[in-house]
Amino acid sequence: MINVEDFTSLPRGLMVPLEGRVDACPRCGRNGIRECSDYGNPYFVHRQTSEILCDGMLTRPEDFCALATM
Repeated sequence: MINVEDFTSLPRGLMVPLEGRVDACPRCGRNGIRECSDYGNPYFVHRQTSEILCDGMLTRPEDFCALATM
């Protein structure tokens, strides 16, 4: 089963369970949720897909903005 989550249609400030708080992306202004990659690089996810597999869940960002690191 594949589930698509679109954070752009959710209101700012909403807490999404297991994901985080919906906020405005500093790069494009659309709503999304701030995440960090395994390497520590921050990005804003606007839309993601989740798929339940036999050994767990696979979540992939489909639409996101990479944020500059300083």
